Amino acid sequence: MDLDLSQTLSWKKSLAAATPSAAAELAMLSDLQGNILKGHGRHSTANLFLVFDPARQAASRHFLSSLAVQIGSALDQLTGALVFKASGLDAGTFVSLLLTAKGYDALGRADARPGDAAFLAGMKARQLGDPAPSTWGGAFAGDVHAMMLIASSTAAQRDRDAAQFRQLVAATLGAVRIAGEEMGNALFNSDQQGIEHFGYVDGRSQPLPLQEDVDNEQQNTDGIDKWNPAIPLSQVLAKDPGGKLAVSFGSYFVFRKLEQDVKAFKAREDALADTLGGIGERAGASVVGRFENGTPVVASADELPFAAPGVPNNFSYAGDPDGLKCPFAGHIRKSNPRDGIANSKSHLMARRGIPYGARSDDPNDGRIDNKPSGGVGLLFMAYQSDIAGQFEFTQVKWVNNVGFPGSGTGIDPVIGQPAGGGKQRWPVVYGQTLSDPLDFSGHVTMKGGEYFFAPSLSFLRGLGA
Repeated sequence: MDLDLSQTLSWKKSLAAATPSAAAELAMLSDLQGNILKGHGRHSTANLFLVFDPARQAASRHFLSSLAVQIGSALDQLTGALVFKASGLDAGTFVSLLLTAKGYDALGRADARPGDAAFLAGMKARQLGDPAPSTWGGAFAGDVHAMMLIASSTAAQRDRDAAQFRQLVAATLGAVRIAGEEMGNALFNSDQQGIEHFGYVDGRSQPLPLQEDVDNEQQNTDGIDKWNPAIPLSQVLAKDPGGKLAVSFGSYFVFRKLEQDVKAFKAREDALADTLGGIGERAGASVVGRFENGTPVVASADELPFAAPGVPNNFSYAGDPDGLKCPFAGHIRKSNPRDGIANSKSHLMARRGIPYGARSDDPNDGRIDNKPSGGVGLLFMAYQSDIAGQFEFTQVKWVNNVGFPGSGTGIDPVIGQPAGGGKQRWPVVYGQTLSDPLDFSGHVTMKGGEYFFAPSLSFLRGLGA
């Protein structure tokens, strides 16, 4: 069966048998885990990190095989979303399973490990500018073998599903144990746009491997003539050597727990505004690259209403070559330079992150005194086909690189590591002048993470054989 990974996939045409390769495409989608080609869309998640007893490999393999029936395929996810859109019928809890390189070893299936060098080494062994692994906590203080992602429409349902899974783990009598857990809950502003803990719209600029999503962006959102988010399947799919089909694929998955000091960020935002002679929201827009409501700062000196029906994303930096509107160090420009760098889109990942931690305040209330200093943050998650060429390239060559895209740019002020690693220059007069170098960093701390692989369903089902 032939499968073309060099372009986007029109899955509805596959379902209608409207393409010569429809059979191969449907087989791939039926064997591929969900959440890779398109986000699962649930608002509450549980990330349960597992460790296998290498002395009880058969029991661990049987446990995973028995769970495979609960894991949603990409095709199930996509058709379930259609049903929900047409009828309002909830497709139910979404479940996926991911393995680390050491997890394959602990299962006695090193023969089935995918070969990405970064994946095989693990995040702790890579030079990313992160805090020392000895400072990492929770599950990442030791080795992790697998991660179960449980995603539900409500926190209550998520909690019930997670409790049932804990019982299944307990029934293995030690063959599998839970080394740690992270709970995620989506945050929304008053316009029901998803935000992160600093209060800014998040997750808007996604690379899209499904043609239907590209078409929707073009026809129903704000167009793609300035920024086309389409990426080929090859950017998110990697061959699964343990799969049973010629079209068995998976995807490499990066997980990072990023704690946010919201109070310090907001205070620094106001201090920067005082230095620049402006207001906190304008200063924050320069730091993030968007105003809180998602309006790109490169497109406006002042915050504008949302572009109906959503947050604008059809923009480029072609009209701002010197970073006088959106500074080069602005988070969304630093981590996605768009047309400013040749082939920049090839380094992008399919991001699936979600906030964690409880809030009693309104993130957009304009106050500082009631903001949390810790205990909240982002569970960064992303799929890709090449860890070194996508996540690591973005983190090391762009985000942490004080010389990217030019001398004196400084580190990414939001996720750049380490703190104080390079000062940035900010617009004083929009479109005209920049400030002297000023440091804006240190408000996000990496608390731990790991590299995983989302194996095919046929591999997981076959573990019990």
